[in-house]
Amino acid sequence: MWLLTRQKYKLEGDPGPLVWMHQNFLSSWGNMKAGRVWTVITSCFSHQDWGHILLNGVTFFFMAPTVLDLLKSRRFIFLYLGAGLVSCTISLLYGHYIDRKDRPSQGASGAIYGVVTFLACVAPTLTFQLYGIIPVPAWLLVSGAFSYDLYSTWADKRGTTDTVGHIGGMFSGVLYYILLRRAGTRFFY
Repeated sequence: MWLLTRQKYKLEGDPGPLVWMHQNFLSSWGNMKAGRVWTVITSCFSHQDWGHILLNGVTFFFMAPTVLDLLKSRRFIFLYLGAGLVSCTISLLYGHYIDRKDRPSQGASGAIYGVVTFLACVAPTLTFQLYGIIPVPAWLLVSGAFSYDLYSTWADKRGTTDTVGHIGGMFSGVLYYILLRRAGTRFFY
């Protein structure tokens, strides 16, 4: 959709569809002020380009089935949407109150980080293949991603990546794991 609306704007000079996408599929402080609260969820399904959706899609493809087997449908959806919602909310609050910038955000990475982090809590020694070839235990992969995103946020070296949203997603995964364990849920992996 983003590609089509940008093309329409370039070719025809019509900003309408692009403005509509911004108003309905980007999580931003401006959208919150305008009452478009649904964007904290719709932005979790919106991707700017093919590379963005491909990276998130491949990660989801390899991680989600295992977590889905552990949690079953309802709990998995709660984890995914909850992590997306928390990652967007933390990103919005950080941007507005700490960074003092409105940084519109989109993508499934906050929700996916929640899923991956949850899996790392359940099975910390599970081996992931980084770049398809480098074996890395789950706890190290998530710790490394957390450290990288925390440093990038602190040093303001984020570029277009919502590292604050990633951190929010990771916190969601840990929190959901703790809540389920305290409720007596046991995981066998």
